Amino acid sequence: MMDSCDLFFGIDGGGTGCRAALCRADGIRLAEGQAWAANIMTNFNASRENIVAACSNALDNAELPRGLLSKASAYLGVAGANVGTYASDIAAALPFRQCEVSTDAQISLQGAIGDGDGVVAIIGTGSVFISRFDDQIQTVGGWGFVVGDLGSGARVGRELLQEALLAHDSVRLATPITSHILNDFLNNPQTIVEYAHSASPGDFGRFAPLVLEYMQQKDVTALRIWDRAIESVEETLTSIIGDRQTRLCLLGGFGKRYGEHLSDRFADLIVPANGTGLDGAVDLALRNFSTQFASREVE
Repeated sequence: MMDSCDLFFGIDGGGTGCRAALCRADGIRLAEGQAWAANIMTNFNASRENIVAACSNALDNAELPRGLLSKASAYLGVAGANVGTYASDIAAALPFRQCEVSTDAQISLQGAIGDGDGVVAIIGTGSVFISRFDDQIQTVGGWGFVVGDLGSGARVGRELLQEALLAHDSVRLATPITSHILNDFLNNPQTIVEYAHSASPGDFGRFAPLVLEYMQQKDVTALRIWDRAIESVEETLTSIIGDRQTRLCLLGGFGKRYGEHLSDRFADLIVPANGTGLDGAVDLALRNFSTQFASREVE
């Protein structure tokens, strides 16, 4: 049987799902596994369970015993790792032999642009921006849905529910998209309020695609929400990029949609990502734990 010390996991945990790649010390991937969300700030215990489940599934897919989980090393990029002690707490709670934890933004940066300079905007259910210039990494945003994640699916979805309530109260004119939302909630604004008070970021985010759909129909409310989201994204990009001419990668389900609407200043910088966040996690796992991989890079 393969020496368990030669097994490494690269793990990408976000607000909508968790993926794990199992690889050997030489970088060869053996299998991948998936599980549900792994935002350690939003739901720590469920995130731990989903991280373990994704890795266990990868071992199953590689036809290796799950007992190797506690003997393998892992590099995790997970949402919420930039706040408080969540990163060290999840590292201590996981069963791996060795474990390093960073944000999902950092593995996305590594996967998208490798070791060079550039900026990555990850905009999905949440949002975070990360850059590397002259080996200095800067992260902007990623503070969570309640006080951050501007331009994200969750924030856009929440704004849509807010607009529906404003239309119901005749503060703003009703438009097809607000009527759609009110109809979804049986034309009962109290139901919207009750939903919002218990909703997760993902619950809000499921309404965001409606904004894109109705925006194509020139719905005034959808256009207003989308314009505010673009303004937030461009304001953040301006603060990070300044007057540099650099690479810009847009990641996440919403990130790719922004590329169609950004001003020329940023649209001209957009390049395809070299790889995914999971690719970045695998790369960092090997750099941190594999002496075989590290010695090969030195040559």
